[in-house]
Amino acid sequence: MKQALISLYIIMIFMITACAPQTATPIPEPEIAPMVESTEIIPTHTISPTLAPPSAETEVVATETTIDLPVDYSAAVYLDDRSTPATMLYSLANAINRHEFIRAYAYWSTPFDYIGLLEAFTNNYANTSSVQLNIGEIHSENAVGTFYYSAPVIFTFTNSDAVVYRMSSCFLFRLPHPGDFDEPPIDLLHILKGGLNPVPVEINDDNALMGACNGTDYGTYAAGNPPESHNLESLTNLGPDIYIDNRSGAVEVVSSLYNAVNRKEYVRAFSYWQDAAAVGRYADFAAGFADIELVTAVFGAVISDAGAGQYYYQVPVAQTVQTTSGTTQIFVGCYTLHLSNPGIQAVMPFEPLGITKGQFALVANDLDTMTLMERACK
Repeated sequence: MKQALISLYIIMIFMITACAPQTATPIPEPEIAPMVESTEIIPTHTISPTLAPPSAETEVVATETTIDLPVDYSAAVYLDDRSTPATMLYSLANAINRHEFIRAYAYWSTPFDYIGLLEAFTNNYANTSSVQLNIGEIHSENAVGTFYYSAPVIFTFTNSDAVVYRMSSCFLFRLPHPGDFDEPPIDLLHILKGGLNPVPVEINDDNALMGACNGTDYGTYAAGNPPESHNLESLTNLGPDIYIDNRSGAVEVVSSLYNAVNRKEYVRAFSYWQDAAAVGRYADFAAGFADIELVTAVFGAVISDAGAGQYYYQVPVAQTVQTTSGTTQIFVGCYTLHLSNPGIQAVMPFEPLGITKGQFALVANDLDTMTLMERACK
């Protein structure tokens, strides 16, 4: 019985070795050099909880609007957060600020229809030194199998020659219920509609925002739901009551993985792995979670390396698994993640930060997991 239970959790953690305490980073030749400061990918610092789409089985519940908190999407940080329309807009601005135009382009589901070819989009913003956002009220509609969100936005661009200009848009976002997918691939939050239109100099931001969505028939306002939060989500709660799809850093990706497992969105969990071969057949992957009620995690310090335009991360984790039968198991190990420099990726589709390896061991519940985590990635 004990062996069978261990086998079940071996499937659950995807890539288990025979309790080996060491793991190797898949670093290609030539030798990896320390990451230079100008190109370092910095994990996003999350701020506060935000309203997120519930699972397919959960009724949309009205919540109080929270006060917007400042979000850093400057070129100094790396933000690739697809959890909500607001976080995707911050990520879009961050990608433009960092001149990672293929990443910015990839936030549209059909970018050619609204912003043209990738080459033209890149040329349009190649001289941009910074962009700032002013986001209006985000409204939502829960249609059959899909969430829709509308967001009026003003972009203020500053070029390298100090020329400042503004563009407006009324974006329509689409998120199919992630729990409805039975097998890969999965379609997650994207910009469904929305181009960029010049804002006349005599019109201020408030008036431009009020008129940005005039003439649209999105149906999100008529739904009557309260406006969505503009804030980043907290990673302190990975439970099924919130939705986290954050590719900004190693901890964020693994947290998104656990959140997908907790919400029974196993195709989404599968999507955080860059190579499906690393975890095997999807059917076996999903079956490994049949008796899992909740996964929580404690993370250690992230180890990063870079070389030849490639970034590698290792994050030690102590994950606690609660089963449907009421038992608790603790696994300690290490995830390895990889990201090709978004500034030099040239061909769609854009490949975000993803997991390449997971190496874990089942440990006794009374062991010092913090000490074990210190050795997990060595």
